[in-house]
Amino acid sequence: MRIGIVFHKDPRAAPTGIDLVRLRAIAGGLRRRGIEAEIVAPVPKEGVIGDAIPVRPLEVLRQRGAYDLVKTCYHYSVELVREYEGPVVCRIVRVVDHESPKRDEPNRRRLMVCQDFIRQRAAALILNNRENQERWRNLYGDQPPVVLVPTGCPSEIPRLGPNPFAVGEDVILFLGSLGAPRMVRHLNEAARRLEGRCRVHLVGLNKTRMYGGREHPLDPLVVDHGELPEDEVWDYIRHARMGLAIAAGSDPFDNDISKIVSYIRGGLPVLAEERIVTNSLVHDTGYGRTFAFDDPADLVAGALELLDNPPHHKRDHAVEHVIREHSWDRRVDVYVELFSRLIG
Repeated sequence: MRIGIVFHKDPRAAPTGIDLVRLRAIAGGLRRRGIEAEIVAPVPKEGVIGDAIPVRPLEVLRQRGAYDLVKTCYHYSVELVREYEGPVVCRIVRVVDHESPKRDEPNRRRLMVCQDFIRQRAAALILNNRENQERWRNLYGDQPPVVLVPTGCPSEIPRLGPNPFAVGEDVILFLGSLGAPRMVRHLNEAARRLEGRCRVHLVGLNKTRMYGGREHPLDPLVVDHGELPEDEVWDYIRHARMGLAIAAGSDPFDNDISKIVSYIRGGLPVLAEERIVTNSLVHDTGYGRTFAFDDPADLVAGALELLDNPPHHKRDHAVEHVIREHSWDRRVDVYVELFSRLIG
């Protein structure tokens, strides 16, 4: 079985974000199962990433029989497979309609054109959660069939390394992209209100310029590390006191926050805003707490509660739960079954 995984940018040049973590995990997992999975991307020549995963130029899609099936990763990935004649499986993060999410307004028309292509062309659609599955059905009906494959976590993580933070510093960690202006505002507010008690650190990128035309600046009290290699990130998770998750907006379907899985996998208690659909992990494990939507005072109260009474006794159960139920291996299982069914 030969599978082409179509990525919309050069996976060797881009920073290490969750998009590349997921790409390497799924492609590498498929290859370990004996499936000839390759990444197809807008690159000038062939190469490799990760654990010897081949990366090939887009031209390979024009070769008849190059792949039994191709899988796309994001909305814009589908724009690269219009000339491919074989079966296509598409994945998108959230379903866009004529009004929401509000932050997608600058790109709404292009995103909906991508969704129309998926409706007409895809053999299956991959979504993260049932909220987006229901939105898709309301917009497009039952075509194509939807399969749920949320973001996962590694079963094994690197050995614990040295503390990257200042000695004696209590750290609230925000991991991942700041994808909406309100996320920056809440992060800044948390840093100001908790000054003197703990320090807020960001490992990720401020991407607010993509949603509204200008970048919303971070408060100087927020320690900004930018994006870091995946192996290094685990030390930031394991040496922090809690992981912070902030909603992108008021709509739950727009708030599938994958960092919650990573926090718990690294043994870090979670402080998460309400209306995040991934909060089910916090509730299932009891490893953290949620705070009221759009309520900085409750965010601070929750942070102080976790600092003063960390749920250490629930740590082992929480880590075991995400490894058992949410590992990348479990996600690859779903893809293997889906591809086998579609190819026959």
